[in-house]
Amino acid sequence: METAHDLAARLASLLRREHGAMADFLVALADFDARRLWLRLGHASLFAFLHQHLGLSKGASHFRKVAAELIQRFPEVGEHLRSGQLCITSVVELARVLTPENRAEVLPRFFHASKQEAKAVAAEILPAAVVPQRVVVTSLAPRAAEPPAEPAGLALRQVGAEVRPVELERPTPPAAPNASTAEPAPRAVAEPLTRDLRRMPRGSAAAPPSCLS
Repeated sequence: METAHDLAARLASLLRREHGAMADFLVALADFDARRLWLRLGHASLFAFLHQHLGLSKGASHFRKVAAELIQRFPEVGEHLRSGQLCITSVVELARVLTPENRAEVLPRFFHASKQEAKAVAAEILPAAVVPQRVVVTSLAPRAAEPPAEPAGLALRQVGAEVRPVELERPTPPAAPNASTAEPAPRAVAEPLTRDLRRMPRGSAAAPPSCLS
């Protein structure tokens, strides 16, 4: 019977094989793209070959296209993918900022970075040229005027031959909703623009970013 240590060692071995298979695929894809062999198969681009011929989703096709193009420019990227230091989800951000001049300094900053962490590093290296800023002015509905309070809350009632004042009962105000049962608002992920500025999606409240490895 396998122990926890045995199973963990097996999983680590399978993970190394997964990294190696992904690196082998991307290196072969880089060569396939460099020779433009997708054109001979009737496809307009490498992305179309990945999406239509291999049946990958558009997102998966985009990640692999960018990685293959990056490996053509910087072959060492393939080895870092093989070792697991680079993740396919962070390669898109790496491709935006990696140059022959900064490769030695910039490449290690993306090692073991999640997708969101890679976005933050890329925004620090290459800030958005023009950071969009806007002021939103929202009109507020006028508050309904409250009826004047009745000091005594009295009415007149006919009782036999007499007219007597009778105190009225005030309606009980509705209870405030229980904060503990209120459904929490969805959390939004801030998009890094520069080292210090983030952009929130429209209509969302500020919330700590989540990470996707």
